[in-house]
Amino acid sequence: MKPWFIHLFVWFTKLTGYLPAYLLFKPKVVHINKKNKKIPKPCIIVSNHKSLMDFALYLIVFPFRTIRFLIAEVLFHKNPAFSFMLRAWGGIKVERELKEFSFIADSIDVLDRKGTVGIFPEARLPVHGKPWPFTTSTAYIALHTDAPILPVYTDGNYGILKRASVCVGEPFSLTAYQKEGLSQEEQLQHLTRILEEKVYELKDHLEAKKQKKVD
Repeated sequence: MKPWFIHLFVWFTKLTGYLPAYLLFKPKVVHINKKNKKIPKPCIIVSNHKSLMDFALYLIVFPFRTIRFLIAEVLFHKNPAFSFMLRAWGGIKVERELKEFSFIADSIDVLDRKGTVGIFPEARLPVHGKPWPFTTSTAYIALHTDAPILPVYTDGNYGILKRASVCVGEPFSLTAYQKEGLSQEEQLQHLTRILEEKVYELKDHLEAKKQKKVD
């Protein structure tokens, strides 16, 4: 898909779907830095993964940004019409089982053009509520672009009678957390742990705010 078509299709989706999506999610968005909510360009948005609806949620949480999400191959294989829509939304296909890494080059290309890439590093939905560990591909992409990372956490509280809480952290450079003397694999593992900590610190922040209200 051409970038201009993706941008147009995403904006069409937001304009026509914003109201029903807002009524479904009723998102309560908390920013760590309330004074500066600006998202840098380029940027990698990194989030935990609660539901397939996470993608739709972030379309309205970040209404003025076209986010190119990494999406598992299984969704592209649902049917041709849905596959077309995923590509039109700018989805970057990740072939998890084939160990095919063209998604990394595609992500780097988007970031080199000052775009925004959205990544759920768990790469799959939780099982019995237990999240998966983050994969190292996000750290690899960040190291090869030095694009700022914006950590985000959602509690996944989706439904008509529910309200989703989202915490948006502050952008940071992952390269600043590199350690000397590590092999490439060790470095990626180390930086992936940093990413995971940054995202789940936002969960702690949300829970602390909720507890404060209760008290």
